[in-house]
Formats: sequence, structure tokens, C-alpha cells
Amino acid sequence: FLAAGADSHGIRATLPTALIIDTDMGGGGCRDVDDTIAVCLANALADNGEAQLLAVVHDTLPAQTAGVTSALLGYYGRDADVPIGAYKGTALTDHAALPYVAEVVRTFAPRIVNTSQVPDALEVYRAALASQPDASVAIASIGLLVNLARLLRSAPDRHSSLNGTDLVAAKVSRLVVMGGAYPGVQGSTSCECNFCAVYNGGGDHSAAAASAAFVVAHWPHSVPVIYSGLEVGLRVQTGGVLSRCAPASSPCRLALTSFAGGPGKGRFSWDPITTLVAVRGVEAVKGLGRCRGCDGTCRVDSVTGANWWQRGPPSNQTYLVLEEAGAVAEAIDE
Repeated sequence: FLAAGADSHGIRATLPTALIIDTDMGGGGCRDVDDTIAVCLANALADNGEAQLLAVVHDTLPAQTAGVTSALLGYYGRDADVPIGAYKGTALTDHAALPYVAEVVRTFAPRIVNTSQVPDALEVYRAALASQPDASVAIASIGLLVNLARLLRSAPDRHSSLNGTDLVAAKVSRLVVMGGAYPGVQGSTSCECNFCAVYNGGGDHSAAAASAAFVVAHWPHSVPVIYSGLEVGLRVQTGGVLSRCAPASSPCRLALTSFAGGPGKGRFSWDPITTLVAVRGVEAVKGLGRCRGCDGTCRVDSVTGANWWQRGPPSNQTYLVLEEAGAVAEAIDE
């Protein structure tokens, strides 16, 4: 999908999946480039009639990351239609961003250049959810879970008379989270970055771990949650095709080549996999499956951010198992 548009695949007869992406877009404690691939993929899926991109919200502090999202949306002709939100709470401290962030903003001069120009992610979340039919919105969480924690804790407002938990229960069809490693071991202190932000200085560790633990424990039981662990995306590389298939005018191409240090290089696919599953569902992605014989729920230590799978009765939760890495890569890169 990164290498082709709607005309190559045909528009599907089913209604598009309404999608919100919650991203750390090259900034903060888990900064990477696969967020850009995920947002480009979501736009390509929208071009193909599979997705309706409702919003992109940022869950870290670096100001220019909103400019990258604006550049990506502008490239696909959606910058005026898809709202961007930014984390505007007080729990985060890490302002660092990868070099490609400034390069994309400088090269493409997007309509929005920093987070001061966009509303609070919580405001964007509540407005987007309230505007949609019940049980219709998929969320791809590809960064820290700080926005989702604030959403669950939110009070009724001008957008909806429902509190955050009830609004999620009413409007969200599924949450797909890039976070954790599965099945994990209870008592371990090892953690995946989106659940703990211990890397690159670890300035946001406490907020990341506490938010992940809260969301996992308090997400409404009626709304399915699919976890995509570190081990899944680590075995799938995508995006390298952009160097030969995307034009030089593509910010998707520039972000990846800048990060990778040259053309033709891909990146681990944690965030694109999460986004693809959010849009299509697990069963429609060849090469992926749900874990089998693994009834139970995810648990996250609120101090360390370490996670494990707690075996128990059937629940609304599952985690992904990679069955064929090549097929998943092809679904993203085709």
C-alpha cells in the first residue's frame, strides 16, 4: 500500500473503518520513524476506501512533530480535513526529536509547523468520538498511552454528556496497541518502550508506565483490545520500497531515508502493523493471527512498565502472533 494508490487495488464495498491514530511521531522517549510509515499507510488505506482518518493525536512533547503529521496529511490532500491534536498535560518532560522531524518540516513547509497551533489531544479525541456512530471507531495506539489515560478519566463536556470511559464504551469498535511483549513474565523488570519510555534518557518513564497500567486495567470490558508486541514488529521490515516507488516530493520517503541514512533501507514495522490491524482487523491481514489457547488479560506494572499475560477466563483482550513475516511486509509495502 505504501507503493501504490487506490487505482491499483480498487475500492472495497464495505464501509471504511473510522480511525484515530495516537502517535509519538519521532519524538519523546521512544522516538522512531515507523510512525511516519504508519500514518502514510493509513492515508493509502483511506485512498483505497478502507479507512476514514478521523484524527491524528500526538502523545509526546516535541513541538515540530505536529509539523511532520501536517506534512504527511498535506501530501495526501487531507491536511485541512483531519484534525491534529497534541498532548498538553503536565506529566511529560522529554522534548527531544529525531533529526528527520526538523528536516521534513523545513523541506515541506506544512500548514502546521508545531504543536502550539493544534488543540489538546483530549479535545480532539472527545470531539472525534462524539461525532461518530456507536461502535464504529478504531484506535491505533502507536506511542505512549498518556492520551488514552486522560481520555478514560475525562469528564462530560460540550462534545458529549458521557464521561470518558462511557464515551469509549459507546463509540470505539476496537483498540489496537503497539505496546508490551507477549506473553511476558510476571515479576520481570524488562519493559517495552511504549509502556515505560525508559530509553533515550527515560525522562517520561513514570508517566508512561502509570498511563499504560491505567489504560490496560480500566479499558471498558465491552471494547476489544488487540496488543501488538515488540516481538511482532521486530521481525517485519517495511518502507524500503519508498525510495524507488515514491516520488522525491513524498515526505514519507524523506523521513525514512533521513532516518536510515540513505535510500532503500526499511525499518521495523511495529507501528504500521498496529495501524493495518486497526483498519482491517486481524483476520484480514495475511501472516498474522490471534494467540491461541491464551485466554486472559494483559497486566502492566505501574512503576516499571513491565507487562505479562495473566491467564484466566476469556476476555475482550488478545495479542498478535506473527505467522508469516513476508506476507505481513507485503501487505504494508505492496
